[in-house]
Amino acid sequence: MFGKIFSMAHCALTVAALAGFASFSFADNINVNGTNRTMNVYAPRNIEKNRPLIIQMHGMNQDAPYQQNAAKWEPIADTARFVVVFPNGQNKAWDISGDKDLNFIKAIINEMYNKYGIDKNRVYVSGFSMGGMMSYHVANKMGDQIAAIAPVSGGGGVNSPKRAMPIMHTHGTTDDVVNYNSTVNTLKGWVSAQKCSSSSKVTKPYPAHKSGSAASLEVWSGCKDNVEVRLLTIAGKGHWYSMDEAVSVNTSVEIWNFVKNYSLDGSSLPPPIQVPTDRDSIFNGGFDSTDVAWTLQTHGSAAATGDVKNGKYELDISAIGTENYQVQVIQHDLHLEKGQWYEVSFEASAGDSRTLEVNVEQHTDPWTSYLTEKQNFEIGKESKTYSFQFQMTASTDKDSRLSFNAGASTGTLTLDNVTLKKIEEPSLKLTTTRFGATVAESTFEVYNLAGKRLGFVEIIENDVQNMQKTVKNAGFGKGLYILRNKTRSFMLPVDR
Repeated sequence: MFGKIFSMAHCALTVAALAGFASFSFADNINVNGTNRTMNVYAPRNIEKNRPLIIQMHGMNQDAPYQQNAAKWEPIADTARFVVVFPNGQNKAWDISGDKDLNFIKAIINEMYNKYGIDKNRVYVSGFSMGGMMSYHVANKMGDQIAAIAPVSGGGGVNSPKRAMPIMHTHGTTDDVVNYNSTVNTLKGWVSAQKCSSSSKVTKPYPAHKSGSAASLEVWSGCKDNVEVRLLTIAGKGHWYSMDEAVSVNTSVEIWNFVKNYSLDGSSLPPPIQVPTDRDSIFNGGFDSTDVAWTLQTHGSAAATGDVKNGKYELDISAIGTENYQVQVIQHDLHLEKGQWYEVSFEASAGDSRTLEVNVEQHTDPWTSYLTEKQNFEIGKESKTYSFQFQMTASTDKDSRLSFNAGASTGTLTLDNVTLKKIEEPSLKLTTTRFGATVAESTFEVYNLAGKRLGFVEIIENDVQNMQKTVKNAGFGKGLYILRNKTRSFMLPVDR
């Protein structure tokens, strides 16, 4: 036996639950002034709005996949919560003097804002070799849209920048493609133009605690608008993107740790959302700009997509499977205590009338349900609030889950305001005044004619019309039911 159920349905909003995508990288394209431009995009799982964007450009005769593989931004982006774009230059090169690729960068920023709601005050540009040269071109021409740059093995001079630019430049001393000494002299032109302190602070080796590191760090501070210019030098390194932490540094980590300190509006970067585990309530049940903590799963031939729009989760099911759970929006890490009563509540609506199955279950195989019966709700176009109560009669589970199983029908389903809370055990006997007379109001177990317990309802006795309406609103269909409590039992027909 897995639990008792007390079902209710109130008028109000819509069905709830929601989705999440795994972290993913994909190829994308946008039209820029009549030309199709391509890029690789990496977005962490359930990325929330107002997170940073890093645009990192490849070297000459290279491409986006090459740079993505070299820089390995994914684990950093997953932890710090930001989007990374690897654009492709036309003919594997960049326009480092004109507007063609500046317009591409602007289009990328707008596209990522439309797709992920990135923070336009925290857009950072980086690049390797010719991509580094393009970073300096962006700093000169788009300084009012870029918070900081981080070129690697590629330089560029100062040409009337729109604002002081924080710069983190990384270069190997034995680079035989882009000369190290020449590039350092060019970087010092930025130091002078931005009125930085003429004296610099050098840390060698860098990091200081790593005695064998081939890297050193030179920092010019006191610059205009409180920016810094940094030169990360890697002794003996050629024309490569350094990722060897054993002998020097992880360049991508160093870049992030620098650029994250800057924004166009001077604001501090809010910490990424941390989803607590082993919790006894729903996290982000109101879908405040993101579906973090929720996961959308499809199984078999079923297909669906989900997204948060206007503070609600919108699920679009394009193909169903053979079972309700084959389109499933879940939240796990829920701590359910043996013997405790709980109430689940949510709002839902649908493009067309449909059934939604709701379950509370194990998060791992065999996914045992903790309800005596999975809950089924009739969802219509009008938004309503639905709820049910249950007792956890199985052993305490610190990683159970709430599941919204929507694989029965195609179409759209909107979810919002999902809650799970502890409650006191429902009382079995109450009294209420109705039409001037005191009548009994009691909690009854509901059984079908085969003797299977289906759940609980709270009814006003001796009022058949009210009892039928209550049973109907609780989600039980047309049929003949047995209602039973500690003192009495009777049969009740429900004609829907």
